[in-house]
Amino acid sequence: MRNARGFTIVEILVVLVILSMVLAMAALVTRGIAAGQKRSITTTRLAGVDAAIAQFVAVQKRMPCPADGTKASADVNAGVEIAPVAAGCNAQTNGVVPWRSLGLGEPDATDGWERRMTYRTDPVLGKPNGMNMSACDPAGTGALVAGACDTACTSSSALASCTPPATFVAGKGLNVRTVSGTVVMDPVTPGVNTGAAYIVASHGETGGGGYLNTGVLYTGTTVDGTAEANNYANLGFTAGVSFYVDDSINENPGAATHFDDILSRPSVLSVIAKAGLGPRAH
Repeated sequence: MRNARGFTIVEILVVLVILSMVLAMAALVTRGIAAGQKRSITTTRLAGVDAAIAQFVAVQKRMPCPADGTKASADVNAGVEIAPVAAGCNAQTNGVVPWRSLGLGEPDATDGWERRMTYRTDPVLGKPNGMNMSACDPAGTGALVAGACDTACTSSSALASCTPPATFVAGKGLNVRTVSGTVVMDPVTPGVNTGAAYIVASHGETGGGGYLNTGVLYTGTTVDGTAEANNYANLGFTAGVSFYVDDSINENPGAATHFDDILSRPSVLSVIAKAGLGPRAH
């Protein structure tokens, strides 16, 4: 009978190489599935935040102001909006979704990677009646009164005392651009003239610029682009940020820097319509 022999070193090495390749491929597939699930969770939570904001606007007739992201979950003021001043929501640096003021739990305002979602709005939309067009008239020719529709406008009023919707929304809202700088939302750009009522941003898998529930800003390990840094939660109007970035259509997929933010950016008019505060029928 032939003597039994074991595997040679070469055969063992070949098996190990094949096994390593299989495990590496399985890890990539698993990571891709997990990332997809987290993006799906984030999208669902963004929709929930959008609905809660519309409900807040319906009741308060203004946009909610951001909460302070530097406050840990145990802080009684964590998730509570920073009270607006006469000029509206001026304190927005470190701003995150004000989950308590919206009647949500903290998990509802975090993304799939368990980081709080950044929130910004145009300060003037946080003023009293900053989102209330119910006293506006489409055929009106009057001006704003204290920044709002003229409430003296009635069914028997002359049109000169009624504020048209276009006057109400003129110049209001946030500027949103793509990574390359193309303007997609702006209340003052000819041909666009539609500002975002707010932006809610998940900072994606890289997470740079998002707050953890400890109140600590996550710095991430992947280098973000200059444009993506505009969405960081620790920045705001007082830090000189004049626009926010949505890269839902990747214009530069081969770029060395990584962009993976997920944004919600509805227009001022769409939020007003969802809240039932649109202009009266003429």
